[in-house]
Amino acid sequence: MTKARDLANGGFGLVLMKPSSVVNGTDNGKGTVNVSGASTVSLNDVFNANYTNYRIICNLTGTATGQLQMRMRVSGSDNSASVYTQQFITGDSGSVGGSRTVNDSRWYVGRTKNTLALPFVNDIFNPFATARTTMTNYYPDNIDSDTINTTQNWAALEVTTSYTGFTILAESGNFSGTVSVYGYNN
Repeated sequence: MTKARDLANGGFGLVLMKPSSVVNGTDNGKGTVNVSGASTVSLNDVFNANYTNYRIICNLTGTATGQLQMRMRVSGSDNSASVYTQQFITGDSGSVGGSRTVNDSRWYVGRTKNTLALPFVNDIFNPFATARTTMTNYYPDNIDSDTINTTQNWAALEVTTSYTGFTILAESGNFSGTVSVYGYNN
């Protein structure tokens, strides 16, 4: 039988990554970043050679309705070049649709809606490797008493840069909440 302490010690599962520094947020000392009233938050040095794939979990509440966006970063700087591609599948009030963005300057990874908490999860593949970084992501577009809309997407970068961190940006307004990054044990 595997004990909880064995899982936490790196044998299996997910390991919480501690950023070397945070811009517009505060590390709680264990790796979870608290954000309060920011339009962006950046986590530096959360991707490294010890892990190939990562999970990012965000639980953010916004002050306005809008998209949350993500850019990859290295050496404390965002990659804002037009190298982000994404394919979306959206379930909206009982119908399903699709869309795509190509040659964009960021990925769309979440949504804020006037003080409503809308969490999202990203799985990032090969961000630190000098290989093509890809991502899958899912998030709610809306959670009202009578409507639940969701989005799932696959994304890729058109470059093979080794990234060490990322930035979450608000399309409008500010957000507050938590951001955590976990490395998948190999």
